[in-house]
Amino acid sequence: MSTLPQGRQPALPSAAEVVLEQMAAHATVRRFRPEPLPEGLLERLVEAASHAPTSSWIQGYSVLRCTRPSERARLAELAGGQPQVHEAAEFLVICADSRRHRLVAADAGRPHATNLEAFLQCALDAALFAQNLALGAEACGLGTCMIGGLRNELPAVASLLELPEGVWPLFGLCLGLPEEQPLRRPRLAPGALLADDRYPSDAEVRAAIADHDREAEGWYAATGRPGRTWSGGVIRTFASPRREHLRRTYEDLGAHLD
Repeated sequence: MSTLPQGRQPALPSAAEVVLEQMAAHATVRRFRPEPLPEGLLERLVEAASHAPTSSWIQGYSVLRCTRPSERARLAELAGGQPQVHEAAEFLVICADSRRHRLVAADAGRPHATNLEAFLQCALDAALFAQNLALGAEACGLGTCMIGGLRNELPAVASLLELPEGVWPLFGLCLGLPEEQPLRRPRLAPGALLADDRYPSDAEVRAAIADHDREAEGWYAATGRPGRTWSGGVIRTFASPRREHLRRTYEDLGAHLD
């Protein structure tokens, strides 16, 4: 594992301190006030977020802003009954998007190669964009909640949103004024994430897991779920395959995952 310096932290510009503190303050919000976002804020957030890194400048993402109450309610059901999907001021569907690329190629009479790498380029672009968007929203005092449950019933989501070939919904993002101040979840220590030159030994990894479990147990106890650990959550999450329809759905939407 990496050996990180202890004690005195390096002096940073005040603007850098603000950014780092904002990043470290993230906590998922699931209860939102009913007020709409200030006029023009969403557009400004999208513009700023679009300056995230993008592979080969492909800008392989799109955002669907869901405004119809009936569709928001249906998406909440499809995501596993998550009320914040229709209660937040805004619900966005973050999509990996190769549609533009396909149209550019078709209009030029050129082929458009689609394989796993092409899918990953768009998916990674979309994830980087969405994180920028969430960070910007939180800096503006908004709460955010990523909705991976949107992939629970992905064929129904794609049908509801009438998505064309080459547009692949990945997850949702709730934005709005927070109605709660959730207790921030702990994260693995920096020394557990940063390694010098080679991946750490299993013994070192297990020691870091044990440290994190002790911290996570305190967070669970503080939120009314004593006795749980981070490891226990990982075991539950990966006990059996999940969302096994994803490959076929993405391929039906024009992805090739070979």
